[in-house]
Amino acid sequence: MEITEKFVTTNPCYTAGKKINVKGLMLHSVGCPQPSAEVFIKQFDNPASKVCVHAFIDANTGMVYQTLPWDYKAWHCGANANSTHIGVEMCEPPCIRYTGGSTFTCSDEQKAREMVMRTLNSAVKLFAFLCKKYGLKPIEDGVIISHKEGHDRGMASGHGDPDHLFRQLNMGYTMDNFRRAVAAAMDSEIAQPVAAPTPVKGEMEISAKGIELIAGYEGCRLEAYKCPAGVWTIGYGHTAGVQQGQTLPSKEAAKELLKEDLKKYAGYVNNCVKKGLITFPLNQNQFDALTSFCYNCGNGNLQKLVEGRDAATVADKLLAYNKGGGKVLPGLARRRADERALFLS
Repeated sequence: MEITEKFVTTNPCYTAGKKINVKGLMLHSVGCPQPSAEVFIKQFDNPASKVCVHAFIDANTGMVYQTLPWDYKAWHCGANANSTHIGVEMCEPPCIRYTGGSTFTCSDEQKAREMVMRTLNSAVKLFAFLCKKYGLKPIEDGVIISHKEGHDRGMASGHGDPDHLFRQLNMGYTMDNFRRAVAAAMDSEIAQPVAAPTPVKGEMEISAKGIELIAGYEGCRLEAYKCPAGVWTIGYGHTAGVQQGQTLPSKEAAKELLKEDLKKYAGYVNNCVKKGLITFPLNQNQFDALTSFCYNCGNGNLQKLVEGRDAATVADKLLAYNKGGGKVLPGLARRRADERALFLS
């Protein structure tokens, strides 16, 4: 994450210089099809402006532009939370068109989801930084809220953002997902903003949650069988040294073989980090999801999936690997959807 200072020095919120005791953070989206933060900065750097936020996140780049000192009182939510919460606006995709209130149509949902996830990815890092700076706990009630949640609490005006984006773009994402992501990001080394995400250090291992996801889709057979490729297989897809007539005593034994097999595929994910193919910090759920994908689709497809992409794009591109013989397979579609949900949680 990179934070660029673009203080709106002629805006009344800046010139007044009133300070707040920061008790929380509020996430907004701009409510119009404009991805460029620079457009809003120019608009708000105006002595006649009645409103201001602390930062905008550009939807094209994910860049964070700070427009007010963090502890200045802004006018971002139209009610009491202006005196307690820092307000951050995410810019929105150009392919949406508002038809009334927070309802919109979208001409390119995939592009819109990619852009929203790009801004969310930056917002997670920014909110984690701010929580550390002000000693805030992101999971505690009322610390991180959306504009909609602020309204529901009587702390903000009647807006539906950014929850309306999650719902109408069918993203399977909620503010609870966002708060958990911020909490996870606080475990990383983000005490100060950095110019670019830092890859994970050291080796990661797949967790029990990831193993259960893979096991659920692989299925378990305790007697050796020939897979469609003619290879003797047993348990949850184990092939090394398997012979005709071989059996396993239990699913637990099969799962131990699976754990050993997954070390190889977890290694492929770690290698993508070492080679710089994965440039965003991996949390445990992201690592598990990519290991599951690699076990199913192979190391080559893993490298194609992650190379040169941010986390939001990887999450969306996962869904494309759902075909066999040129046809969408329901089982693969479900697996990709579950891997994506884990990746984003």
